[in-house]
Formats: sequence, structure tokens, C-alpha cells
Amino acid sequence: MKISEIQIKIYKIPLPEPVEAYAAGIMKAFDLVICKITNDDGIEGVGYITVHENQGLAISEIIKNSFKNILINQDPRYIEYLWQLMWKNVHYAGRGAPVSFAIAAVDVALWDLKGKCLKEPLWSILGGHSKKVLCYAGNIDLNFSKEKLLTEASKCLNEGFKAIKMRLGRQSLKEDLDRLESMRNHLPDEIALMADANEAWRVDQAVKAFNEIEKFNLVWIEEPIKPDDFSGYKLLKSLGKVPIAAGENLHTMSEFNFLINALGVDFVEPDLTTCGGITPFMKIAKLSEINNLPVISHGVHELHSHLLSACPNASYMEFHAWRVDDFIDGKLSIENGFTSPSDKPGHGITFDFEKLNSYAIK
Repeated sequence: MKISEIQIKIYKIPLPEPVEAYAAGIMKAFDLVICKITNDDGIEGVGYITVHENQGLAISEIIKNSFKNILINQDPRYIEYLWQLMWKNVHYAGRGAPVSFAIAAVDVALWDLKGKCLKEPLWSILGGHSKKVLCYAGNIDLNFSKEKLLTEASKCLNEGFKAIKMRLGRQSLKEDLDRLESMRNHLPDEIALMADANEAWRVDQAVKAFNEIEKFNLVWIEEPIKPDDFSGYKLLKSLGKVPIAAGENLHTMSEFNFLINALGVDFVEPDLTTCGGITPFMKIAKLSEINNLPVISHGVHELHSHLLSACPNASYMEFHAWRVDDFIDGKLSIENGFTSPSDKPGHGITFDFEKLNSYAIK
């Protein structure tokens, strides 16, 4: 079997309404990068990643200029070999994002192709553990007024979610605490609450925040400080105040190893789009399992539903605000806080490219 063709397309997808995170600011749209890989039998694997607006073109150029020529005529079944081939080909200028994003789009396409050739769903060929994936709603944003914050939370509960995540990082800790208290009082006691600071604080500010936030009994605080301050994460975790989730902005397996070995995290949070795809995600999940840590996910929930279904240490999966629901067949549904991946061969996600055409960048 050989790879006969590789195609890359980029689309700019507008968000239904602007959302805000402390580290990124206001976001009005996101870029969708799709990589199609066809084998010599005409079977096609589709990979995709989502990334911040105006960044998709750079990532697609890496695939076109650095990966395409070395992948054509290779055997697509040897995914580990091809992953290493891509990594080494851009080693000097790479070793992380945006290279990890580019590898991820290719890697997902290869895994989808493998599943289609084997006529098995992705969650099964990755090992298969449980098709029930625990979920939380992650689109309760920093720019929302307090009233809208609570209204959006109620909508999520009506959709079947049993866990909600809101953002922190307003101008003062007092304002964050007021919004947290309003949310906790608004939600029924049995509904889990998480918070995401999106790197809003210095370590000393985070220490103060943790002392104040402890009383809200959060499942976790996500990314309280910049993602690669491993000694800072160690200090914060040692306080024993609030569990910590981190990892969505780490781009290599080595970075996750540093974070875990620093004893700086309670919930390990790889995102397959940022860490290089399905291949490294599953290794990070195993590294977490070895260290008796749960693994959670960030973004592209249709894909992560397969990965977490194959992890015995899976915890929550995020339903992200960057959704492709309007452009795919068979979007995920929520029932009593859980979802399940597709049973179709590969990842089972079929894009409506005719509908996507009006959003094409290149």
C-alpha cells in the first residue's frame, strides 16, 4: 500500500459570537485545516485541526513544503515511522508548534485511513476501553456579562451536560470571585464546576487566587500560569488548595514529561492538534496512567471522543466553542453528561465540503 495523493485545504469559520480568553484576547473566528491522504486503492483518510484565526495558512504550508514530498509513495500503515520522518525532517526549525499542528493534521488523516482500511472505528483500533465519555461544556467565556454567564450555563445543562467550565482572568481577582460565586450558586449542587484562567496570573497572584478559590470546591483550575513554568506549577500543586489542569499549550511529549515529573499537575490535558496528533496523544495518556493521573482533552471533541474511549485513565472531554457541527454529518450528542464516538470506520467524521467552500481561504 502506498500514499498516492495529499491535499490540504484551509477554511475560516466564524464563531456564532465573539469569545474571549485571557491569553488570546477576543476571538471572532478560527481556521480549519483539512488534510486528505489517498492510498493507491483510492481510499481516503481525512485529518483536520483547528487553530486561531490567520494561522492556518502557515501550518498548511509546512505540510505542503516540508511533508508532502517525503510522504508520497510511503506506506500509510506505518504511522509511527511516518510521524518520526516528519519530525526529523523539520527538526532544526521545528520541535514544537506550529510544526506539531502540521504533523497532527497528517497524523489524524493516517489514522482515519487505517481505520477505513481495517473497517474499524478509531476508538477500537486504538485499544478500546469504554465508549462512554464524560463531558463538560467549555464555552462560558470571559467577555460574557455575569447574567449571560449564567444564561449560557443553563443552556448547557438543558443540552445534557453535568459539568461546566467558566473562564477567569478579569481585571481584578474580586471580580473573578464574584462571578465564580454567582455561578456556583446558580448551578445545582450535583453539577461539577471547573475554571480556566488561561495563563492570567503570575505565580504569586495564583497563590493568592488559589487561597480564595479553594472554598468553591472546583474540579480544577486550568492553566493558572504560563504553560511552561514547571516549577511554578509544582509550587501551586504543593499548596493542596485546588487541583490543577494543564497541557493544552504544550507541544511535545518532553514538555508533558517535565510537567508530570515536576509534580505540577492533577489533570493532564493534551490536545491532539497542539501536541502532534493521535500518535503522541496516546503516549501522553499512557505516561499519565503510569503516574496515576487522569487524562482530559481540549478542543476537537469529535476526535477526542475516540481517544478518550481508548484510555483507561480518561476523565473529562471538553466540548469546545470552536465547533464544526454545521459542516459535518453526525455531530456528537450529550446524554446525562456523557457522549460516545462514532462506530463508523476511522473517525467517522464526514465533512460537507460543498458547504465549506464559501469559507475557503486557499
